[in-house]
Amino acid sequence: MIFVQTLFLFLFVKVLLRDWRTITILDISYALACSLVSSVAFTTMGTYIWLPLLVMVMLFTWWHTRSFSEAFFIGLQVGIWSIVIDHISSLLAYSIKLNNTYLIIFTGLQLLGLIILNAILMNTHIKTTFDRPTLNRITAVLLLVIYLYIIVSEGLDNELRIVISNLVVLMVVIGFAIAIYDEYRITIRAKYKVQQQNLQIKNDTRYMNEIEAHYNELRRFRHDYQNMMLSISEYLKTDDLSGLREYYQQNIAPVTKRVSDEQYRLEDLSRVKVKSIKSILFSKLSYAQSQGINVHFDLKQVLESVTTNELDLDIALGIILDNAIEATAGHYSGELTGAVFMTAQSTVFLVQNTVFDQLPPLWQLKVAGYSTKGQDRGLGLSQLSTIVNRNENMILETRLLESVFVQRLTVKWE
Repeated sequence: MIFVQTLFLFLFVKVLLRDWRTITILDISYALACSLVSSVAFTTMGTYIWLPLLVMVMLFTWWHTRSFSEAFFIGLQVGIWSIVIDHISSLLAYSIKLNNTYLIIFTGLQLLGLIILNAILMNTHIKTTFDRPTLNRITAVLLLVIYLYIIVSEGLDNELRIVISNLVVLMVVIGFAIAIYDEYRITIRAKYKVQQQNLQIKNDTRYMNEIEAHYNELRRFRHDYQNMMLSISEYLKTDDLSGLREYYQQNIAPVTKRVSDEQYRLEDLSRVKVKSIKSILFSKLSYAQSQGINVHFDLKQVLESVTTNELDLDIALGIILDNAIEATAGHYSGELTGAVFMTAQSTVFLVQNTVFDQLPPLWQLKVAGYSTKGQDRGLGLSQLSTIVNRNENMILETRLLESVFVQRLTVKWE
């Protein structure tokens, strides 16, 4: 019985970590060893065997997460879940009044719980821990108090009355935990929505400022254009063709080339219909042009929507473009190329820029605090990695191809 209960503890840990498909030989060996030790020790320790077993489960969880707060929290979740199933199985076996039915009922309920929990986690974005480690630790301590109370009370008296009272306590605690988690989720969602609205307002303001700047530039160009026409008319009136030719080469031809380049290299931005994404791309690429960077942007299809959190995608694109601009600004031959294209299963955002300095290994660039520009400036790529990791349908690929730095952000369609 203890052997089966222990094995289910480790299976539930793998499911909560969304990692049940990659059960390794080390996982199996550790679970079997803990199960055998628990089975042998149960004869001498009784129900108190659940205390060292809980520590073993936490160590197993820490090995996969490398986070003590998460290991503590997930281990207690699994332990309390096992106690709940144990109590329900005991009550059902007592109600049926048949011998040797407890193990069958317990195994059936555990298998059913595994299937339901795995189905929920695989088809939703529900997290098994809080984003704040402090909240994980506080909740885990409260769960530990309940856990110790149940183990100690049942160790002293294992009557049916104790089992029922403990089950009631557990159900109340689980109900409170679900209510707290739901309130926490609503609070986080509201906070995220406010952040998204603030970013949208900021992007819209920046977008309007860019439009106003382009409008003012157009007005200046119209004024200059009128002056050019007057100058040309004077050359024509005096039939000074050689002077007109010289005037054209020195004054009109450079302006014509610049206007042509800046007008058509960003024209594909009109196909971006997601306002926040369009604002980020337009403002960053326009700023890059103003810094003398040779900018290109390519999008052949209309981008109607994105299948991920817009706020996270906006921040991620902003970080990628800021880094590309910083790397190429001030260099005469600096180039920045942006592109968006759709495949059968995803939307891909591609940004590449020329590299002029010797870069360290790519893994080092993603370390928080590290920067090629000095101390306390290397939070961009670290934050970018955090954003990508918390969105399951985002994939970031970073490559250095000779003198070109490439970042490819893929958003899978849901």
